[in-house]
Amino acid sequence: MLQLDETPLRSLRRRIRSTYRPSAFAAVAAFIFFAGVGSVGRSMAAPPSSTPNVLLILADDLGFSDLGCYGGEIKTPNLDSIAEQGLRFTQFYNTARCWPTRGSLLTGYYAQQIRRDHLPGVPTGGGNRGQRPAWATLLPALLDPAGYRSYHIGKWHLDGMPTESGFDRSYYLQDLGRYFNPARHLRDGRRLPAINDGDSFYLTSAMADYAVEDLKDHAANHAGEPFFQYLAFTAPHFPLQALPEDIALYDPIYTVGWDVIRKQRWKRMQQMGLLDDDAVSSPSAPERQLGPPYHFPEAFEILGDGEINKPVPWESLTAEQKQFQAKKMAVHAAMVHRMDVAIGRVFQQIRAMDQWDNTLIMFLSDNGASAEIMVRGDGHDPEAPAGSAASYLCLGPGWSTTCNTPFRRHKTWTHEGGISTPMILSWPAGMTARGEFRRQPQHVIDIAATLLELTGTKHPADAPEPPGQSFLDQFASEVPSEPRTLWWYHDEHRAIRQGDWKAVAPEGEPWELYDLSTDRTESVDLALPRGDRLDQMVATWQQMLDDMIELASRDLPKSVLGAAEDQNARSGRMWEAQQAAKPKRTQVLINAETFRIKGRHAFLMRPNEPADGATGKPWIFYAPTLSPYPDRNESWMHQQFLDAGVAVAGIDVGEAYGSPHSQRYFDALYDDMVSKGYSRKPALLGRSRGGLYVARFAIERPNRVAAIGGIYPVFDYTDYPGVQRAAAVYGVSADELQFHQERWNPIKQSEVLAEAQIPVYIIHGTDDRLVPIASNSAALGEVYGERGQQELFQLEQAAGQGHSAWPGFFRCQPLIDFLIEAARKG
Repeated sequence: MLQLDETPLRSLRRRIRSTYRPSAFAAVAAFIFFAGVGSVGRSMAAPPSSTPNVLLILADDLGFSDLGCYGGEIKTPNLDSIAEQGLRFTQFYNTARCWPTRGSLLTGYYAQQIRRDHLPGVPTGGGNRGQRPAWATLLPALLDPAGYRSYHIGKWHLDGMPTESGFDRSYYLQDLGRYFNPARHLRDGRRLPAINDGDSFYLTSAMADYAVEDLKDHAANHAGEPFFQYLAFTAPHFPLQALPEDIALYDPIYTVGWDVIRKQRWKRMQQMGLLDDDAVSSPSAPERQLGPPYHFPEAFEILGDGEINKPVPWESLTAEQKQFQAKKMAVHAAMVHRMDVAIGRVFQQIRAMDQWDNTLIMFLSDNGASAEIMVRGDGHDPEAPAGSAASYLCLGPGWSTTCNTPFRRHKTWTHEGGISTPMILSWPAGMTARGEFRRQPQHVIDIAATLLELTGTKHPADAPEPPGQSFLDQFASEVPSEPRTLWWYHDEHRAIRQGDWKAVAPEGEPWELYDLSTDRTESVDLALPRGDRLDQMVATWQQMLDDMIELASRDLPKSVLGAAEDQNARSGRMWEAQQAAKPKRTQVLINAETFRIKGRHAFLMRPNEPADGATGKPWIFYAPTLSPYPDRNESWMHQQFLDAGVAVAGIDVGEAYGSPHSQRYFDALYDDMVSKGYSRKPALLGRSRGGLYVARFAIERPNRVAAIGGIYPVFDYTDYPGVQRAAAVYGVSADELQFHQERWNPIKQSEVLAEAQIPVYIIHGTDDRLVPIASNSAALGEVYGERGQQELFQLEQAAGQGHSAWPGFFRCQPLIDFLIEAARKG
C-alpha cells in the first residue's frame, strides 16, 4: 500500500479549501490526484529557505506609553530588545476595541466589512459581533499555501473556532474575567478542566507554556515548515489581577500620582526621540471631566470611596483615593511586566530551535488603555488584596490618561489615545534596519497585506479588494508613502484620516478637524477655518460607510437584512451606560428645545405667547453658546425675555473668538429661525467672549441686526483670548493675526456697526481686568462717537465691579428693556 506523507496532504487540502472553495467532489478529486504523486509532494510543499517564521503577539488594552521602549517606567526588557534590533512604529493604528481589531488583524479588512462591528441595517449579532462572510479567510488559511503551520494561543473574539479557521493547534481562553482560575478554556477545541483556587496557575504565564509546547512540538515534528504563532494575551485587560511578587516590584512607584508619571513618560519620549517634535510638542491636556466610556453606578458602591471616575489633579484626591489608585496602577504595571517575562520565554524557545534570525516578530495592542470602570465576573471583595483572584479592579481614566501619553482619550474613542498604540517589528535575517523608528501611518489591516506579500500568498479569488497596504518596504529603510485614507467607526464614534488631516467626532458630538503633522495630540480644532476640507472628509467618511454597508450586505438574503433594520445600536444596557457616561452639557435653558444645525448644538427658548414682531416673531441671538453657557446667572434675564414674548436662540460654534469662519453657522441658525417664522432682524446679546461672536455676526450681516446688547463683552481679541489662542480658529499664525488686526479684529472693524446705525447697550465693570472696559466697551463707544452716532450707544459702568457673576450684571433692567424693545421692532 502506498504510504502517504500527511504534511503535504494537509497542506493541499487547506490550500484547496482556503483558496478555491470548490465542491466536495472537486476536493476529493484533487486529493486523489495528489495522493498519486506520493513522496514527490514533499519537495513541492517545502517552503523556500527565505520564508520566515511569524510570531504575532497581541496585547490587550495596552497604552501607547506603557512599554519601556515607548517611554514607560514598566520593565519590559524583552520587548525593548526587539525594538532595539528592529523597528518601532509611531503612527500605528487599530480599531479602538478588542474584537474589531482581531477581525481586521486576521483578515486584512475593516471589521465592518466582515460584519465584526456595528453597521446600520446589517446583522452583527450580540455585542455587534457577527458572522464573517465566506470570503473573509483568516491568516492561517491564507498562509497555508506557503506551507505554514499555525498556532493560536489566548483570546479569540472571532466567530467560529480557531481550529476550524485554519489553526493547527489552539489554546482558546473563553473565560476572560479570571487570571488565576479560568473555568472555560479549550485545547484544540476540547474543554479543559477548570482551574481551581489554590492551583499554581497564572494565565499570562500559562499562555507562554502553551506557546512553548506548540513550538517544541513544531521543532520535533514539523521542522521543515515555517510556523505562524499567534499569541493573543489578555493582559493588561481588566480585571487587574497579577502575581503578588510582580505587584511588589511596582508598589512604591505610583504613589507620586498620575500627573507626575505622565510628565516622566513624556520626558523619556522626548529623550529617545520617539515622536516627531513638529507633531507633538507637549502632551494633550487631561480631559478632567471625561470619565469612563460607560457608567455603571453600582460598581462605585462596590469599589468604595477609593475609586474615582475622573482624571482630576492627583493632589485633589483624598489619602484613601491616592492609596487605592496607586495600587491599581501597580497591578497594571505588574501585568505588563509578567507579559514581557512570558514573551521572553517564547523568545528563548525560538532561539533554542535555532530559528531566531529567521523569525519575524510583530508586537502590537488591540486598542489604547482603557478608562472603563465596572465589576463583572466573580465580583469584587473589598477585603481581598488588590490584584488577587477575589478582586475586580479596572484602570480607570486617571491612569488611562497616563498610559496613553501623550494622546487624548481612551479605548473605544477614535481620538489618538484610543486607536494609536505600539507596534514593534523584528526579523534579524530579513531586515537591514536596526533600532529605527517608522513614522508612516499604518493600520492593523496592513498586517495581513504585509504577510501575504512576504509569503507570496493571496486572498481568495472571490474576495473583494482588501483595504490594507503592505509595509514590507519599510523593513529596509523608511520610505515616504503616498497619503492614504484610513477610516474608523466604533460605538458611534467616527474618524477618518487623509494624509496628515484627521476628522473625528465622538458619539453625538460635532466633527473636529486636526492637522496631525503639527498636532497629533488633537488640541487645536480646525473645523472652523478649514470647514471646506472638513466637509469633504465627512462626505468621504459617509461614502465609505455606505460602501461597507453594501459589501457587508452583499451575501445576505433580503429577509435577514429586513430583520436587521430593526436592530439598533442605540439601545440596550451598554448604550444606556454610554449615554450616562457622556459629559453633560450644563446649559441652563428655559422652555427650550435643543437640536442640531450643520452638525452643531443649538437651542431655542420659546415664550409661551410670542409677541408679534414687525416682520416675524421677535428673538434674541445669544452668545457664547457653549456647553456651560448660558448658565443659571442669566436665567432671570431670560425669563424676562420669554415673559415679554421674545425667544432666545444660540448655536455652539466652540471657541470661535469672533473668527469669520464661524459665520456660516451663524447664518445657518439665522436661516433656521427665519424659516420658523421668526424675525429677520433679531437683537444680539453677547456675554464676555460672546461679544466677539455677536460682533462678528453684526459686522458680516449688519442688515440682519436690530440691536446689540452686552454684559462685559469682549470686542478686542488681543485682550481676550489673546492672539496665540485665537490664531488657530482664524486660520492664520499668531503673528499674522496680530499684524492684520484691521482685517480681522472686531474692534478694528466696528465702524461697520456705527455706520449701519445699530443701537448698542452694554453693562461693564470698571475694575474688569480680564476684559478691560477701556479697550473693549468704551473703545466701541469711541468708534460710535467718531462716526457721529453717540445717541445710539449706551454704556452703563458698574463701579468697582470686575469680571464676575455679580447679580447686577444679569438683572440690569435697562439692558433687558432695551433688548426686548429692539427685538419687538425687528
